[in-house]
Amino acid sequence: MAKETAVVLCSGGLNSAVAAKVAAAEYVITLLHVRFPHRSSTREEAGFKQLVEALQPEKHLTIDMGHFAQIGGNARVSKKMQIEDAMAIGESGAHTYIPGMIGTMIGAAFNWADVIRATRIVVGVTEELGPPAPRLATIYPDHSREFLEITKHAYEAASPNRRVTLDMPLIDLKRAEIIKLGLRMGAPFGHTWSCLSSNEEACGACIGCATRNRGFAEAGVPDPLFCEVAGV
Repeated sequence: MAKETAVVLCSGGLNSAVAAKVAAAEYVITLLHVRFPHRSSTREEAGFKQLVEALQPEKHLTIDMGHFAQIGGNARVSKKMQIEDAMAIGESGAHTYIPGMIGTMIGAAFNWADVIRATRIVVGVTEELGPPAPRLATIYPDHSREFLEITKHAYEAASPNRRVTLDMPLIDLKRAEIIKLGLRMGAPFGHTWSCLSSNEEACGACIGCATRNRGFAEAGVPDPLFCEVAGV
């Protein structure tokens, strides 16, 4: 029996690389990257291209969603706003939250899935990355299981013959658990980027960096991205 085809939303970050490897174990994968101007967009896109080379998906596509930058209102696209250190983020929300982003990206994946006859959309979203950040679904509401389940049902209802569904393989895992899973699956972590602040050098303090650093420490392995930089 032929494998189903999955569209994996792939930012070039750690979580989406693991989600892609998990999906590849069960489906024929295609990778979709959404490009828009933000502080680390160049490095994320470079990471995506490296992941394409490493994972060899059946198809890959990069699309532009420049309206996120045009609308603004968040620290990822506007340097007039500060990206908080992970430990400084309160339960009320984070300056890096982009309302509507996850749903919009899933919508694009649904569109492409229909065109290429894929039956799965895979997202590397988790409800909680773990310390030192607050619960992710609290500060980024579109990372909640509730939102994603509603979105899943909405697109299943909009799919001819209920053909396309949404997979969330990492939803219950924290960063260290995701890293351990990725190690078992052979995820190419050295090709991924997590910093929200910079294309050049990881800041070490934003929610992406801080949870990545803590995750590798708890997993008991060095981060290959920084081993490469250090020449180890």
